[in-house]
Amino acid sequence: MAERKREKRDPEQRRAEILAAAFACFAERGFAATRMEDVAARAGIAKGTVYLHFPDKERLFIDLVSGIAAPILGEVGGMVEKDAIPARAAVAMFYSIFKREVLETERRHLLRLILAEGPMFPVVTEFYYREIITKGLAILRIVLARAATRGELRNPAVADVPQLVMAPALMSIVWATLFEGYEHLHAQKLFDTFLDTLFVPQGGAI
Repeated sequence: MAERKREKRDPEQRRAEILAAAFACFAERGFAATRMEDVAARAGIAKGTVYLHFPDKERLFIDLVSGIAAPILGEVGGMVEKDAIPARAAVAMFYSIFKREVLETERRHLLRLILAEGPMFPVVTEFYYREIITKGLAILRIVLARAATRGELRNPAVADVPQLVMAPALMSIVWATLFEGYEHLHAQKLFDTFLDTLFVPQGGAI
């Protein structure tokens, strides 16, 4: 496809336009069904221009996910530096950031795609695990280890399975994708209730 305008674009601006077009295509079509020419058409540029910035569809998707996840991880990671913050408050902040930045935005579609199509694209799945999941788990391990030491957990063994903390977030994505049209899931109530199952009430009485 010919570009709509032969005007010069700053490389970073052009890259951002391609990523925005790719996001729209992936959300509408899914990862497997999206072609590089679809992204080019959405961005109004020639397919070759897309390849100047991204060698293949996998790299395009990886850079898209990375650009979205990195700031979120940075914000969550900032919690670890605050040693004085109670673990419950730290995990509640994690849920709040997830709800604000993913669940309540179009970004939820990227996580949905990874859940649905990840097994068919191991390069994408491996990247997501290595660069996002492992870093998120590392943060949670620190928070939960502190909680176990301070007696904040109902069951200290939770510190060994930080994946449990991610469970409500993943459930909210699955529910929004498959069942929201049948029954509404109140995500904040889900998160608050789960926090009650994890942590000892203030004052220590169970």
